[in-house]
Amino acid sequence: MAIILDERSTSILAYLQETDNYVPIQELMDNFHISKRTVYYDMDKINHWLSSHHLAPVEYVRGAGFLLPTESRAKLPVLAQSVQPSQYYLSRNERKALLGIHLINRTEPMFLQDMERLLDVSRGTAHAELTGLREELARYGLSVKFNRKQGYTIQGNEKDQRTALFHYLSDLLAHISWKDFVPQIQGLINANLYRAQFPAFRQEPLSSIYDIITSGERTIGMELTDETIFHLAARLIMCSNRLIQGKQVEMDEDEMAALSQTLQYKAATQISQELGRLYEVTFPEAEVCYITVLLLTAKVNKLEQKSNDEETRRIRQATSEMVDTFEQLGCVYFLQREELENQLFLHVKSAFYRIKYGLQIENPLASTIIDKYREVFELTRQSVEPLEKLLGQPIDDQEIAYLSMHFGGWLRREQVEPARRKSAVIVCVNGVSVSRMLQIQLKRLFPAIDFVEVLSLREYEKYTGWVDFIFSTVPLTGSKVPVFIVSGILTDQEKSQLLHQIDPLLGGRRRREGTGPSAQSIVELVKKHTPVANEAALLEDIQRYLTAMRYQPLQDSKPTLQQLLPSSRIVIREEQTDWRTAISLAAAPLLEEGTIVHGYIRAMIDKVMEYGPYIVIAPGLAIAHAKPEDGVVRTSMSLLSIREGAAFGDDPKHIVRLLFVIASQDGESHLKALTQLTDMLREEANRTRLEQTNDKDEIIQMIRQYSTTS
Repeated sequence: MAIILDERSTSILAYLQETDNYVPIQELMDNFHISKRTVYYDMDKINHWLSSHHLAPVEYVRGAGFLLPTESRAKLPVLAQSVQPSQYYLSRNERKALLGIHLINRTEPMFLQDMERLLDVSRGTAHAELTGLREELARYGLSVKFNRKQGYTIQGNEKDQRTALFHYLSDLLAHISWKDFVPQIQGLINANLYRAQFPAFRQEPLSSIYDIITSGERTIGMELTDETIFHLAARLIMCSNRLIQGKQVEMDEDEMAALSQTLQYKAATQISQELGRLYEVTFPEAEVCYITVLLLTAKVNKLEQKSNDEETRRIRQATSEMVDTFEQLGCVYFLQREELENQLFLHVKSAFYRIKYGLQIENPLASTIIDKYREVFELTRQSVEPLEKLLGQPIDDQEIAYLSMHFGGWLRREQVEPARRKSAVIVCVNGVSVSRMLQIQLKRLFPAIDFVEVLSLREYEKYTGWVDFIFSTVPLTGSKVPVFIVSGILTDQEKSQLLHQIDPLLGGRRRREGTGPSAQSIVELVKKHTPVANEAALLEDIQRYLTAMRYQPLQDSKPTLQQLLPSSRIVIREEQTDWRTAISLAAAPLLEEGTIVHGYIRAMIDKVMEYGPYIVIAPGLAIAHAKPEDGVVRTSMSLLSIREGAAFGDDPKHIVRLLFVIASQDGESHLKALTQLTDMLREEANRTRLEQTNDKDEIIQMIRQYSTTS
């Protein structure tokens, strides 16, 4: 009987495949949210599977972790391509998706026994999957009906059926797409399984669809992300098959008229004509408009032509207001704001139509963004109100995480000045958001490397420039220079591994030579006390262990509110004053400590004179700030409490009693403290206490409650 790897075990194996260092057990527990006992259980299953395919099992060294031997790592990708579908155990989510697609697309009667064979499960499990699917389809306005002759069918309008179909299709294609966090091995195994289930997804028809999409792109000067083309091709195949079956979407006349005014309609018209010739079917106007919607919701790298319809103008305005809000709440200024707005607009527009038409996509990096870049995520969440107002509904965390990647990338981009020594390009297939985040991380990690280009996969295939290295999110063949495979967002472990791999190629060392014991000296010490059966193997294990310990994960340093706002930076004043004096008084402790210079105070005052009381973020509360280059020496914060207030405008709500000054040396290091300050000020009782107390210790105690180092 074939040994089966489930989804989690396959993912763990793929995780080990990506590194040539020992992976600590705690790292596996954290990344896969499992217990130590489960790690050992899965590792035992993985080793049985490896042994059944004549591969060396995973090694374990106490204190260092798990390591997939080099020989197994080299042979695994080739082996994965030959794995039969019967050797892959579908997860529950995959079973539901597979069942949903087959029920929606069924062309002949389908009964419970057909579901058993499709999913390779028992009758009871098949029934349970059908029950779960029925509940989920109800959220799309669809119902599952049973007829003795026809079996199970799905009832509902065509547009809702396609929305559900695309949702389940994305669940399956996620495992064979170019996502950073989908393991390579799992992708290969699933690719064989799903291509067997869906012949239309084989290479020949997919290549034709790719060419059709590319032709449509050229029509309007649009460039979709590599990942989007893959998903769009699958959707277009599904749409064509539905049309062949006589199942057409219906769209409102006014809606079609609005869609026909967009640039994407021109591309959709061309794509539908070429699809019609390929499948020998005529695409009616409603179907052309539906393809327009698919293009509008797609992730875009660039769009050379500019639409100027009313809806596009409203989306541009919402984008601009989002940047305004982010700058205000984040106390930052984007130096290249126009470029940021143009790039952000492309994503905001796609997100707008995805949400409007219910064709939202899964963001595989959402949980990582929320966890690793929480401050930027929370600021973005507060900044999307203009877009939510335009849509008339809230935006979910998946889309907010994508927007956070844009803002986070720009925050870091504007503070990076890499030294020009070696050169490199980045090949990223996940679009502008991930590309920018990856580029900034690599620039910070390797300031001695000049990153000259960020390329999509198609751009890389045509690239003729010379560089010393290539960093890529997918494997590349035929490269004449070293290629380093990376994730879209680098973990601390991945950063350490890259440093270890690349530092020798830069001619430098990340540590002082001679620090710590050598592997050979440890082996000699051990030999004094016990016989060593295999000295070479012991030496190799110790060398790996010392390397893992030597290259510890890099830590970002973001001070807390308590660290930036000590008692010495708090000023309490009774009498009323004018707003200019208030800013000077609030900034005085920072000037005295030398964390800012006089020019920073002048810049804060000039900003209020130019833009009005924009720093008043709530009645009685203001946060003054300027750009880092206006005179910030070190990131810091101060507070002025004014009993009688300072008028920043004619409106009573512009009388400020709590004035904070924030000075950020890089536009980012203050964000943790700012998030904590926002949490504290969100409570009206806290604002009242700050306004009324004369006791600095009471203020510090409150600040301490909202300051954490996590």
